[in-house]
Amino acid sequence: MVPATPRAPFQVFVRDKPPVEAPGAKTIIDALRKSGDAEFRFVVEAKARPVLLLSDRIDPQTGELFGLRLIRLSALDEEEAERVRGQHEPGLFHLKPERFAELEDEWAVMISAPIRLHENAVDTTQALGRLDQNEMRVLSERFASYWELDLHQLLIGKIRGLLRKRERP
Repeated sequence: MVPATPRAPFQVFVRDKPPVEAPGAKTIIDALRKSGDAEFRFVVEAKARPVLLLSDRIDPQTGELFGLRLIRLSALDEEEAERVRGQHEPGLFHLKPERFAELEDEWAVMISAPIRLHENAVDTTQALGRLDQNEMRVLSERFASYWELDLHQLLIGKIRGLLRKRERP
């Protein structure tokens, strides 16, 4: 189950009261500040869609998994779809149909759309496909590049660790 990104107008539930429509985030924030209550629930649309889980790791505190949304190549114009198939579109990573045969359509990973999903909102009984080690490496590199993640200190730490191992008798 992939929730849509919430957008106004919002359907907000506060405590046990019926939902109220709020025209924007400022209205909700102002009302919550007045009441002194910071918790509320809101309704968002969702779709049953495949997602690419980046890890089998479930966050022990939240019960959430981390993944990326997918997009059908048929939703793109033919020129863009060809760039995706050639892995020339920085924000999209093509999923080879032969490796994801359980998917009815041809799909791409939306590098721009990370998502956290609760474990009970994901059907993990049947994998629809898997990335191989090289594909996962390329996807990870493109994710870090797209989001401009600063990995310098991580790399320096890894290099220092390798040097320490090398110096040991």
